[in-house]
Amino acid sequence: MTDDPLDPPDDPLDPAGDPFGPPEVSVEVECLHCGQQYQSHLIEWRIESDADGSLHGFWCCPTPGCGGMGFGFDILPTDPNYRDERGGWVHCDDDEYDEDDYAEDELGENFTSDGPVDHAKSSGNGHGRPKIEQDRDDDIPF
Repeated sequence: MTDDPLDPPDDPLDPAGDPFGPPEVSVEVECLHCGQQYQSHLIEWRIESDADGSLHGFWCCPTPGCGGMGFGFDILPTDPNYRDERGGWVHCDDDEYDEDDYAEDELGENFTSDGPVDHAKSSGNGHGRPKIEQDRDDDIPF
């Protein structure tokens, strides 16, 4: 057994070994499944059966009947500037881009790390990035 947080213990019933546990300092969160907002210290550890019948623990949304599981997965901080106790957090903003991968020269022509972008030939969104189709709820199998 190791103390490395990136190498959790193999015990599926131990809440301390689950990487989706609530943060040490409680923050306001919202569940993607039910839309409820609450403090993260209310996230519950539940033991349920896997598909093969073996027991496994999960950090779950406390809302009755909700299937939201895991801080940072289905249960997210409401503060877009949230940082955990170690100062880190995954943040994705589709309106931002990496200036190293996408730049403008003095004439206003767009360049990527592969060279100039020809927007007329691009199947992207007009900003040198590929067009991403929006997810539809009817694609979700549950």
